[in-house]
Amino acid sequence: MSNHQYIKCYDEACNQNIHALDLAKYQKQRIFSLLVGLCVMILSVCFSRDVTAATSLVSHKANYTLTMGEKSKNALVQNVLGKISFELRDECDGWSLTEDYLFQFVYESGEEITILSHSDSWEDSEGQLYSFDVREQNSYEPVSIYTGFANLPPESKVGEASYAGAYNDNLKLSDDILFPVTYTRAIIDAAEKGEKFMSKQLFVNSTPEDALKTASAAIGNKKPFNSDIQIDGVTTSHYWPIDIAYFKTDATQATPDYQIQMDLHDNGVVTDFLIDYGDFTIHATISDGNLIENPDCS
Repeated sequence: MSNHQYIKCYDEACNQNIHALDLAKYQKQRIFSLLVGLCVMILSVCFSRDVTAATSLVSHKANYTLTMGEKSKNALVQNVLGKISFELRDECDGWSLTEDYLFQFVYESGEEITILSHSDSWEDSEGQLYSFDVREQNSYEPVSIYTGFANLPPESKVGEASYAGAYNDNLKLSDDILFPVTYTRAIIDAAEKGEKFMSKQLFVNSTPEDALKTASAAIGNKKPFNSDIQIDGVTTSHYWPIDIAYFKTDATQATPDYQIQMDLHDNGVVTDFLIDYGDFTIHATISDGNLIENPDCS
């Protein structure tokens, strides 16, 4: 049943608008889950659960510009505009990430839908504790707020994620689940070892129905970073082309929910990525950024 059942429709245009909003929200949730899992970095060398090599990542602030990529003749979405900004900070015992999203979807009917999202999350340095606070709003609905936390053994007897606010739900987590920071570092470690494929179970701070993913990454050979956008300390001289397919954990078919192609640097920074939904793509490019000074953890 539609989330907009309280809206009475008296014509086809109204029904199309509601369908467009449902589609836009679904696309935004998938993008949101993806970015949380990939755009996480830290400054310092350390070890995490299920990560065997040391990965050096940078704390920083970065901004991205979103544009429409290719689209098929059957695509309902005709244009996508937006921007993303986030700030990642080393907090000695863990990592905090603040994210802001603005999406504008333009449909073939001329309808424009705007989606805003603000998120704060934290992951401990051992990759066993995770908390999040999300605030979302769109063109038709009031603000939706939900918070939650997740933990894994040995911090708890069993892995579990608990929600409050707009969602009141609990999710069981398998012991092999990775939180975003640990997942990002695992990809970089695999790339540095020359591995060409990595598949992991992932939890991100999205809605309960979209928080658990199987993320399968194909890792290409390291390439030189040749771009007009050079940001001291943020961009580096080389990157790996990574192609990740995201599946629901209970999926029974081989087709992923969505895929992303990205340029991942060895410090954890993603400078460019392309999200493929089949009938259209969204392109995101880093526009500016800066390093963040770490606290004194002595």
